[in-house]
Amino acid sequence: MTMAPRALLAALALLAAGCDDEPLPEVTVVVDDALRRDLETIKGARVFFGHQSVGHDVLEGVAALAREAGVEVAIGEGKIGANGKPEAKFDDFAKRAETGAELDLIAMKLCFVDLYRGADPDQLLSQYKAAVARVRKAQPNAKILHVTTPLTIRATTVKASIKRLIGGNSHSDDSNLLRLTYNRGLREAFPGEPVFDLATVEATRPDGSKEEFAVGGRPVPNLWRGYAADEGHLNEQGKRVAGRAFVAALAEALRK
Repeated sequence: MTMAPRALLAALALLAAGCDDEPLPEVTVVVDDALRRDLETIKGARVFFGHQSVGHDVLEGVAALAREAGVEVAIGEGKIGANGKPEAKFDDFAKRAETGAELDLIAMKLCFVDLYRGADPDQLLSQYKAAVARVRKAQPNAKILHVTTPLTIRATTVKASIKRLIGGNSHSDDSNLLRLTYNRGLREAFPGEPVFDLATVEATRPDGSKEEFAVGGRPVPNLWRGYAADEGHLNEQGKRVAGRAFVAALAEALRK
């Protein structure tokens, strides 16, 4: 008899988790004249993009689209800091500007692992602002493309579903809420400046609707499963969609 409540909770959790094997719509990224113009804009630009693993996903998407468009593009890029140590990423980002060659545009992104439950988004934003100030001082003519932090899928494990059923939040819920807070703060901190809104790209389904779930009464964006290779990295479709958006953001920033 004592097992009955647990069994009931488990059954309810499985129902709440839903069916993850339902077919998802495919996404087509068209190689058109607009994409070719954007690629031509960034082709000869002196760009540096500091990142970690999701950054590789985005750049793989850019490379695939550039090949199909017949435009050779080489975006300067490299790993900065270490995952789980965002302060090191900010410092490395600033040092690239302080010690590297003159640039037309510089950008960096945090990874989803830098904003897990327990992180302080306000403190991280302050550290990013300080790094940006160093970059501006070192390279006053370079444009800065701000990049929002990527998201993770909404956990649908039995454990996560039970937490929600009893009124709590899963780890993924709380973490994506922190990412939302950081990303909103980043946009507000640099009004009118170019932004590659990777988080919004990841949370936008092919039909334009948003992958969002309520956390504490607030709609919180999540990585859409149709773009996901795992918890937070991008599959081939996701790479192309994010790569196209990155090319557009780079080109727009360089044209201003």
